[in-house]
Amino acid sequence: MPERSKRIVLFDKEKLEKVNPETLSLMKKYKIDMSLRELSEKTIYQYEKDLDQWFIYILENQFNQSVKDLTDDDITEFFYFCKQSGNNTERMKRRMAAISAFYKFLRKKKLILENPCEFLDRPKKGAPVVVQTFLTKEQVQLMKDKLTEYGDLQLKTYALFSLSTMARVNAVANVRWKQIDFENRIVKDVLEKEGKIVDLFFSKEVKELLLQLQAERQEKGVEDFGWVWYSGHTTEDKPISTGTLGEWCKKIGEMIGVSSWHPHDFRHTQSQLYSLAGMPLEDISALLNHSGTDVTRKHYLKTDTRRLTQLKDDLDN
Repeated sequence: MPERSKRIVLFDKEKLEKVNPETLSLMKKYKIDMSLRELSEKTIYQYEKDLDQWFIYILENQFNQSVKDLTDDDITEFFYFCKQSGNNTERMKRRMAAISAFYKFLRKKKLILENPCEFLDRPKKGAPVVVQTFLTKEQVQLMKDKLTEYGDLQLKTYALFSLSTMARVNAVANVRWKQIDFENRIVKDVLEKEGKIVDLFFSKEVKELLLQLQAERQEKGVEDFGWVWYSGHTTEDKPISTGTLGEWCKKIGEMIGVSSWHPHDFRHTQSQLYSLAGMPLEDISALLNHSGTDVTRKHYLKTDTRRLTQLKDDLDN
């Protein structure tokens, strides 16, 4: 008998009404299109429910962006959430089919330039959608060395800021200079998952990098519109995209020989290193801004096999 997929309950009528208006308008057009193509009522219902759950995830975790502004990295994050929450491979494929078909419709109507789902690999039986990557202490040092050698101050600062704060990629993208308290090494009033306002804490090393980056911008006369992370598409009202930060991660991954490197892996890595160093689970969970320690234990920490082997050897002897 095939493994039963764990049900994920995201649907909430009140939350659905708060979804980005452009997304809801596009969904309305898509439902009309499905009806005109005479898809079965069951198929339309299943697609609609899958998409509604995705929309609510975007509302709660990705700043309620329009689906037109999402990148393949944003969509991968949703699939990763579903996989980690217990969806089996077949359920994942159905979710992917629903979202991909929606984007195909938008592409056909020339409402988007490209379908971001085209850049995603469909999972094979039993394979995870995204590989969780935990760098060792030695790999982190290699990353620092390679970034220093590469000579891009913003890229290095972004990497070590993400590692030190363990913030989600959307939160990182939306950080402004005015939120930073350099004296206490805190980024204040950061909008996080489910609309929570949190503080982020960074290291002395990151403080120095941020100050260097700020001075470099001033010296070169770069107009960053008050955003810490800047690209050619940044404006006063539009921060850097999470897709751009995803591309930065790919570049960093190539430097250290880790092809699966993903923005969320900064959180995995630093939480694991803190755990190995002896930091209490409750403190790691608080720094990750988790609502409880269960999520931290299940998804952000892995067993220290070297320690267990050493303990076993000591007892066996």
